[in-house]
Amino acid sequence: MKKIIYVYLLDTMADWELSYVLSAINMRGMQNKISHKYTIKTVGYTKDTIQTMGGLTVTPDCSIAEIDSNQMAALLLPGADTWDAPQHQALLKEVPAYLEQGILVAAICGATLALANLAVLDTRKHTSSALEFLTSFSPTYKGQALYQQALSMTDNNLITASPAGALLFAKQILTALAVFPIPMIEAWYNYYLTGEVDYYMELVALSN
Repeated sequence: MKKIIYVYLLDTMADWELSYVLSAINMRGMQNKISHKYTIKTVGYTKDTIQTMGGLTVTPDCSIAEIDSNQMAALLLPGADTWDAPQHQALLKEVPAYLEQGILVAAICGATLALANLAVLDTRKHTSSALEFLTSFSPTYKGQALYQQALSMTDNNLITASPAGALLFAKQILTALAVFPIPMIEAWYNYYLTGEVDYYMELVALSN
């Protein structure tokens, strides 16, 4: 079983967009009920530090050249203002092959535009910040008929999301990777969606 979830780091990345999914995978109180254990590794074009949109300075665990695709379960692509920088093509050009290999690729916000430019969205249901975002900034995008007005969308092993859809995006990633049993994922999602104490107590009960 493939065990590594790679998170791509690039300057100006929207650090909060992956906060739900990363915290859930590493949530200590849920570890004893984990269905599939994954290791999270951050990856950059190089191992040079990057600065997030939130002002954090982060150093990648590995470079693109060190990715082990044989152990890659998923690739998470955050939003950023710098996806059009040429160095990121080294990773992006591998995305179609990853999808063909059954690796989960999850892209949110600006990362969906990067996938639109690869024609990845031309053949799969998807969403983004807005349809106009893709049509205005991707001259090669031809996936209009498959665009879904949704916070997050799953089509086989591709997940795409609006910047407003980080929570649902996280739920869909957790589900696709079978990180926890479905009842736990539902209770976790419903609690963070609504703040209702009943969902919190359900999650606590399921975690014990």
